[in-house]
Amino acid sequence: MLVIWVLLAVACLAYGQVSPIPQQGDYRANGTKITPKISSATGWQIYDRGNWVNATLSPLAYQQPFTNRIFMGAAEGIEVDSNFILRGDFVGSTNNKLVTVKAGKVFEFGTNLNSRYDLANLTVEAGARFINNGSMTSTSMTSKILLKAGTTPDSGGTLENRGMIDTAGFIDKEANSVIISRPNGVIKGGALLDVKAAGATIYIENPGGYSAAIQLTRHQNIHNACIVFSGAGNQITGNTPDNIYKVTVADGTNLTLTKNIVLINEHKDGTPTFKVEGGGTLDTGNFIITTDKVNQSSEAQFVLDSGATIRTPNVNGISSVKSGNKITSGAIQTNNATYSEEANYVYYGNTTNQFSGCFITDPPTNPASYKVHDFIIENPNGLTLCSNFQPLTVTGDFQGTVNGGPGYVNHQPTLPVTLSYFNAFFNGFDSVTLRWETQSETNNLGFYILRSDVPDAEHTGIISALIPAANSSQGASYFFEDNSLDVDGIYFYWLQDVSFSGEVELHGPAMAQVSLQGDSNYTPDIPLKTSLIRNYPNPFNPSTQLEYYLEESADVDFKVYNLKGQLVDQFTLRHQTSGFHRYAWKPQLESGVYLVSFTAGGKNNTRQVVLSK
Repeated sequence: MLVIWVLLAVACLAYGQVSPIPQQGDYRANGTKITPKISSATGWQIYDRGNWVNATLSPLAYQQPFTNRIFMGAAEGIEVDSNFILRGDFVGSTNNKLVTVKAGKVFEFGTNLNSRYDLANLTVEAGARFINNGSMTSTSMTSKILLKAGTTPDSGGTLENRGMIDTAGFIDKEANSVIISRPNGVIKGGALLDVKAAGATIYIENPGGYSAAIQLTRHQNIHNACIVFSGAGNQITGNTPDNIYKVTVADGTNLTLTKNIVLINEHKDGTPTFKVEGGGTLDTGNFIITTDKVNQSSEAQFVLDSGATIRTPNVNGISSVKSGNKITSGAIQTNNATYSEEANYVYYGNTTNQFSGCFITDPPTNPASYKVHDFIIENPNGLTLCSNFQPLTVTGDFQGTVNGGPGYVNHQPTLPVTLSYFNAFFNGFDSVTLRWETQSETNNLGFYILRSDVPDAEHTGIISALIPAANSSQGASYFFEDNSLDVDGIYFYWLQDVSFSGEVELHGPAMAQVSLQGDSNYTPDIPLKTSLIRNYPNPFNPSTQLEYYLEESADVDFKVYNLKGQLVDQFTLRHQTSGFHRYAWKPQLESGVYLVSFTAGGKNNTRQVVLSK
């Protein structure tokens, strides 16, 4: 008996772990060669009072989430045909039959790295997802994780790894399948990662990038890889595969290159692309993004979206100027490059001769557009601008020193949101409706509604989710209903707009008197705080009265913009006392619509005026 026990122990240790002893409530296949399904009791046994007996409940019905263990022998497979959470261990052998996650279903395993999954063969069908929170291990070189193909991007099988997968076998990714590697997810071992088809995407959230998330020691068979860096914060690329088809820097991710990226299209269909989404940041470091192809059938492109940021220390900056069919200067050397005029550009080299590079921003215009949002020069030695920029128009923040030469900067900051009105109305029953209208929007992510029971913005709380902006140069109308009121009284509302770069501006307050028991009325937007109230008359010719209110004594600044966002007039009224004021403004301007921006005591708002000569 001792000899038999020793042999069994040696066999278990050869596999890597000692097989656990069954406990009350554990499940296993009943050995009838019927493939058990998670949603059915057929084919299952349960460990009850020291014996294995036929189950009368499916694992799904017995417990969800399932905190006991599931044992699987060499003869049985399992079908996960319903959404299923397994918090206990999955105990198997090196030659298990197939575990299949059926199309459209989610199988989530484990709680932490102490959760054990004896991996052999796992198939995730199109539209299905397997989530690993624990430790999946296999020493068998024949074990396989197969992510089946889908017909559209990201519609194939998905492996979401939050824990550790250590395998010596195969990981096969078919077309449009997905691997999502969460911040702590690691795939390691001697497995072969086989990515052959276009559209097989790997999402990387690990701060250390690809090589921190995918630590496989065996040579990888990767072709036309699509990688999305989607970490919340700072990431590096790591040692990415050589055969990259597409790279995306997601919104909220700050990605730094740690190697050259060469975009390749082996299948000759579609366009190899490196894209920085709005809200994402790419730091090129001392590396470049390029392509190995120069022919028309395999053009590679770089895209910098509206609201995105590119940072570079490259001595030649960035360029969209081609030599033949390829850009040959700067940090971006693809076949084509599209730079948004609403993107941000940062130069942080320390050489004495850093050059901006020559690039045209999108949308294309005739003549060519040389317009950007933020333009930041962090190089202490300044920056030399492309001579084509005459001028380079900056609509956002401009910082730094421009060196000599014909290029120069025309700094014309635009207002992210120009508000026509913001009012509050009690409906006489149980809610307050907020309505507002913008004259124009630039680089506007959206709005939040804030509320307080006192007329002080410092005591507000946000009561809405982000209300997406239309971002129209022609403006838009919005409304929000506050139906979370349960006490009578006067409520004060503020509107906060948020730009893509994180800047915020507060408008208001608007006031509403609420009587939930009846006898209701409302009070529209009134000047309870420092603000420009109105101008009268409007339209006007040749002058108008600017009426404003000050809570405390302050200097008052007025800036006047045309509808292109260009500053056309400005003046300051010094040492104004608290209370109501009127100022007779007689502008020397042409007929048209103008936006008057008012600032005093740290408060600001904007009104539209019409000069009609």
